[in-house]
Amino acid sequence: MHPARADAAPGARRLMALPFLAFMASSGLPIAYSLAPTRPMLVADVAEMTAAAAASSNMLSSLANLLLLATLYGTAGALLLRYPRSAALLLRRHWQQPALLLLLLAGVLWSAYPAKVAMNFVHGTGVTLIALAAALHYRDQPWRLVPQLAAVLGLNMALQLAAVAVLPGYAIDWQQRWQGLTSHPNTLGALALTTFWANACVLVCLPQARRRRWHLLFCLLGAAAALGADSVTSKLCSAVSLLLLLLLRAWQRRAAGPRLYLGAVLLAVLGGGLYQLLKSALPLDWLYDMLGRDSKLTGRAEVWQDAYRAIGAKPWLGWSFDDHAELISTAGMPYSSYHNGALDLAVNGGIAALALFALLLAGWARSYLHPDRQARALAPCSVAFTLAYLMHNQSEASFFAPRGQMWVIFLTLLLLGACPRSAPERP
Repeated sequence: MHPARADAAPGARRLMALPFLAFMASSGLPIAYSLAPTRPMLVADVAEMTAAAAASSNMLSSLANLLLLATLYGTAGALLLRYPRSAALLLRRHWQQPALLLLLLAGVLWSAYPAKVAMNFVHGTGVTLIALAAALHYRDQPWRLVPQLAAVLGLNMALQLAAVAVLPGYAIDWQQRWQGLTSHPNTLGALALTTFWANACVLVCLPQARRRRWHLLFCLLGAAAALGADSVTSKLCSAVSLLLLLLLRAWQRRAAGPRLYLGAVLLAVLGGGLYQLLKSALPLDWLYDMLGRDSKLTGRAEVWQDAYRAIGAKPWLGWSFDDHAELISTAGMPYSSYHNGALDLAVNGGIAALALFALLLAGWARSYLHPDRQARALAPCSVAFTLAYLMHNQSEASFFAPRGQMWVIFLTLLLLGACPRSAPERP
């Protein structure tokens, strides 16, 4: 199989990627919310908006968004009915994902907001169906995922930056940070990261791909959005993803074995641990100044302390996946997340959720040891994205986020990597 000459998927499977691509196309668009003129935001304003977003009445606030998601979830589920054994195989190989969903659902038993937990279970199940359908669509020609995803994300980013140019009163916040059509500059930064990564994958890994000039343009748009949003995390993760792509692509050309890829993952984990040790032992103010951040990471250090206290109160099963509604209403939590993927997951699902997520990552890494799976075919792109995703969650929170774009991309790459290279199942 040559990635630049992939043919269309056969039969009914041609439609199975549509829910995934539509979900990607709708990310960051004002469907679940309305655009509003930007204005200076005080701490009290942020707390008020957080409480309103977490309120039970907010779950059904956007009929258009509910109809869109219901259509995508239902379409993916209906298409998967034709391939039940293949879908079951992927879920069995990554059983931690359905286990996380069951833990989420069990939260209705101890949550103060069971309706929100139940709704998040619906979203979690729905995006799992979307990722399963996309994985089965691309399983015979996994490289087709990259240019299609890159084009969709690039068009979305073009729309975001057009809003910055045409509607600056809505698309540029009071601190002169770009937010496009999203609700926050950090959200635009996350979209910029995924856009930059996907189009860089095409440029680095698919030298004979069509429309390379468009992918170069989309890559530059992603970089411009990260700079305009002034998201230090997104800028760093974009640069790291590009460096990883170049390095891993060079290894792939030299027919590097899977142990080399796993070594890169291990080095990244050790590097993160070394950073944590240095941060606690040495003054790193000069590094934060160079990156345009203060040593407390724009208040995140205090937020993380609140997370540790919340985890200490309910360490094993957490507070439930209720969008932190109970903590917001009872403890006065003034923000919508704890700005760290692991801490946010531990607050929601406790040590149990953290253990399942760690096992999920271990299963992802283990896929590269199986020559009969598709993981190796996408090694440069999937490894680069996953490591950048882990890095992004050092200061943002998108692990096991049912409505998050980055989570759905990770889940799709995870399930696609678990697909066997054998003949496809007939409907």
